[in-house]
Amino acid sequence: MSNLVYLALFGIFVAIIVAIRVTGDRRAVMALVVYVLAVHGALAVTRRDAWPFVTHGVFLESGNEYRPLSSPRFVGVDPLGAEHAIDPRLWSPIGNRTLGIWWLMNSQRLTSQEQQDALSFLLEKTRSSPRSEFLRSPNWYSVDIPRPPLKTPLIALRVLLVTRVPAQKLAGGSESARLLAQFPR
Repeated sequence: MSNLVYLALFGIFVAIIVAIRVTGDRRAVMALVVYVLAVHGALAVTRRDAWPFVTHGVFLESGNEYRPLSSPRFVGVDPLGAEHAIDPRLWSPIGNRTLGIWWLMNSQRLTSQEQQDALSFLLEKTRSSPRSEFLRSPNWYSVDIPRPPLKTPLIALRVLLVTRVPAQKLAGGSESARLLAQFPR
């Protein structure tokens, strides 16, 4: 229902602009200014975004620092079993976030063999050197500082679902992780 209201607000906006182009009337320009200010004022008071068909959570609700946030994390495993962060440039031309979203959306649809094939491919990418500066993903896709390459090769890749509460993470750095997948098993 709210998307229909947002669409109507946008339709009125477009109709006023069309009226300005057709008639050239200065009153229509003033009506547009008043309309935009009134709609923005109402939206500010109700704390909403009114672009039609918005589906992104940032626009649909306000943040809550006590609400758990989960995201996938890909980590490499060395021969001693220790986990290591992976240089985000290795996933280029995509970033960590895009890879994580892909994994969350598609991993349940994949057969066990297809999951292992995907993780095998990603493990091979961790063994390669990062692409050149020109070809790698833009730095705004990742806020991670690239780590120096490991001296020992990674022998396994794990996908963890990391859950943290932002307020607790800022206060003490706590987060929990659950293993979603590993290659080789």
